[in-house]
Amino acid sequence: MKKTLLFLMSAFAASAMSATDYVLDLSKPAYPEVINFTANGNAQVWSDTYNENEYILEFSPYMFSHLASGSSWNGTYWDGFTIVKCGDNATQTNWIANQWGNMAGGGINANGKADASVPYMFAYCPDFMPNICTMMYDDEKTYYVKGMYVNIAAYSYYACKNGASPANAFTKEGDSFKLTVSGKDDANTEKSCSIELAGFHNGKFSALTDWTWFDMSTLGNVKDLNFVLSTTDMGTYGANTPFYFAIDKLTVTDVPPVPTAVDDVTAAKVVASVKYVNLAGQVSDSAFDGVNIVVTTYTDGTTRSEKMMK
Repeated sequence: MKKTLLFLMSAFAASAMSATDYVLDLSKPAYPEVINFTANGNAQVWSDTYNENEYILEFSPYMFSHLASGSSWNGTYWDGFTIVKCGDNATQTNWIANQWGNMAGGGINANGKADASVPYMFAYCPDFMPNICTMMYDDEKTYYVKGMYVNIAAYSYYACKNGASPANAFTKEGDSFKLTVSGKDDANTEKSCSIELAGFHNGKFSALTDWTWFDMSTLGNVKDLNFVLSTTDMGTYGANTPFYFAIDKLTVTDVPPVPTAVDDVTAAKVVASVKYVNLAGQVSDSAFDGVNIVVTTYTDGTTRSEKMMK
């Protein structure tokens, strides 16, 4: 492990002054300056989730879309992104009142584990409003996208697995529920990448029930992100599947990623642990001030390393 850390330090030290990773940190809001939570069903939810006057959530350099002005139906409706703390991943009898859970059981803590006390970004992106879940940068620059952790919402999971009117259970070969993220560069050329949140393949149902790394590097250098859900379960009025998902630790960088000898990481990995290493070679379960090398170990034994600033 020590040799590995020394290698990682030397590999990243040369670029420490020229490249910075920006990891979404929900403990450091820029707007609003304080995220207050209030009890809502089975969760603690951002208190302005149903406030149509708060139409962005900013965690610099990220600005996530929130409920558009005039669309809350007197405080009874929301869409876009919000912040949630919830450890409840059980099935519900009233899903609208208890729509907030994810199947991992909370946000990602400093040890890389799901934790009910840790907030996560939660999204509702109905198919009748395809551009409602977006992200832009507050400095109007472009960034190279690395990826993010994604998890299926509990409501969506049980609807796909068991059915939840009007949603039908996924029992047919090829049934699928996907998240597609697209981004545009300065020339407005658009690229996209997708990850399946749930599906029925080879006679079996499966879903992303753990926080899973979604490699989005194929997007390249973009100025925005657009999040769109799709399902094979369509009805007369559109999608039957509940269009929710959860994300954490979206990561972008300001220079093109440089390949190293670090083990390759595929688009679907389950986190086993996360360690932080400073330039003095000290290792911790939480981030140091300044430059950190973040070493993520997955359950299949592979690792992923990246540099971040705190």
